[in-house]
Amino acid sequence: MADDPRTHRASRFRRWMRQPPPRDAVEALTGLLQILGDVAIKIAEKPKPLYLDLLTFDEVVRYFVNERPEEDGVHHGALLAQQGLSGGIPCLQLFVDGDNRPCLSPDGPPYGRYMVAQRLDGELMTMFGGRDLIIFE
Repeated sequence: MADDPRTHRASRFRRWMRQPPPRDAVEALTGLLQILGDVAIKIAEKPKPLYLDLLTFDEVVRYFVNERPEEDGVHHGALLAQQGLSGGIPCLQLFVDGDNRPCLSPDGPPYGRYMVAQRLDGELMTMFGGRDLIIFE
């Protein structure tokens, strides 16, 4: 029975379970968990897109009026969209400064929202006119 590899393996496993793990292994595992935790937090902080069947001009204007930040640097709005993709139309609606740079909130992300629309209404399609950007002043 002593020559049985299963018994030998089981006794090695039990011995390892009785002994504390080496300090460097614990430190390595702790470091790995911290890295993974940081990555998970960054993934969770990424904005989740708002999925819409139809994005309308009225909805875009309503957002710019109702959600405008109370900051002096906000000058106007921009809508960026990439048309022609199979999974919908990704749209980024941002508040920008006088130099057309995104205005950032105090905690870092830009003021605005990220959407994926299945369709744009006729008014937005006309305004885009084959381009990817509309400026709202």
